[in-house]
Amino acid sequence: MRMTTMLGVALTAVFLAAVARAPAAPERLEPCGFEADGPVHLRTGPGTDRRSLGVLGPGDEVTVERESGDWYRIRLDAPSRSGLRAGTEGWAVKRHWEPRTCTRPSG
Repeated sequence: MRMTTMLGVALTAVFLAAVARAPAAPERLEPCGFEADGPVHLRTGPGTDRRSLGVLGPGDEVTVERESGDWYRIRLDAPSRSGLRAGTEGWAVKRHWEPRTCTRPSG
């Protein structure tokens, strides 16, 4: 009886070790907005002659709503570091934005 109990304990330990090492669910990269590569003015229209609403920079996340020539119409996904509110919309030069990717669980 003692040998059976020891065998059961050993098998349980082997099973738990295997489960603990099981790989995590695979993840996939998905596009999830854009981020500025440096300081960039958010403007009222597509042109440097348009009034600046404020300056955005690295860490400020936006969604591109549309584009016109060299400009993106964007919406802030969260408050900017410079104090612009989430949801603020404006125009910014395309060359200052890089696509972001986020990791999402597969399945």
